[in-house]
Amino acid sequence: MLYKIRNITARYFEIPIAKFLIKLRLSPNLVTLIGLALAIVSAYLIADTSINNHFLFAAIIMLLSGIMDLFDGAVARLTDNVTKLGAFIDSLSDRIGEIAIFLGLTIYFSMNDNAVGASLTLVGLGGSLTVSYIRARAEALKIECKTGLMARPERIICLFIGLLVANWWLTMLEIIMGILAVVTIITSIQRFLIVVRQISKRN
Repeated sequence: MLYKIRNITARYFEIPIAKFLIKLRLSPNLVTLIGLALAIVSAYLIADTSINNHFLFAAIIMLLSGIMDLFDGAVARLTDNVTKLGAFIDSLSDRIGEIAIFLGLTIYFSMNDNAVGASLTLVGLGGSLTVSYIRARAEALKIECKTGLMARPERIICLFIGLLVANWWLTMLEIIMGILAVVTIITSIQRFLIVVRQISKRN
C-alpha cells in the first residue's frame, strides 16, 4: 500500500513539479539551498513575536522548505545529476535547517520566560540530531537504518502542526515539543538497537 501511494505521489506530484523546476534551470543544489534559506526565514519568523500571525507564516514557509527538500532529489534523478557532493550538501542543509527551526523555537520560549518549552525544544533538537547521526553512521557501515517512529518527515509534520495550531492555541506548541523530545529519544534507541544487532550478526 505504501509503495503504491509513493508511486502515485511521485507520478502526479513530485515528478511534474521537479520537471517545472528543471525548466526554470534550477540545479539540484540550488533547490537544496532554497529549501535551507526558507527554513532559516521560518526560524526567524518563529522567534520574532512583533510580526502578526508569525507562527502561521512560519508554518507555511517551513512547509515550503520541506517541499523543496523533497524535490532536490527528484531534480537530480531526472537530470541524471546524482552526485556524492549533492547528497552531502543535501544532508548538511537538512541538519542546518533543522537546527535553525529549533533555535527559533528556543529563542521564542526564552523570550517568553518559558523554561519548560525551551528545555523541551533543546531535548527535541538533541534527539533529532541523534536520530540523523545514527542513520549516517549506520550507512557508513553499510547498514540500512531508516526505521523509527520519528524520522525527519514525521518531525517536519509535527513541527508544522504545532506552529499552525499555536497561532490559536499556544499551549499546543509546548505539547508538540514534549512529544518530539520523547519520541526522538525513543527513535534514537530503536535505531541504536538495529545497528547493534546488525553489527553483532557480522561478528
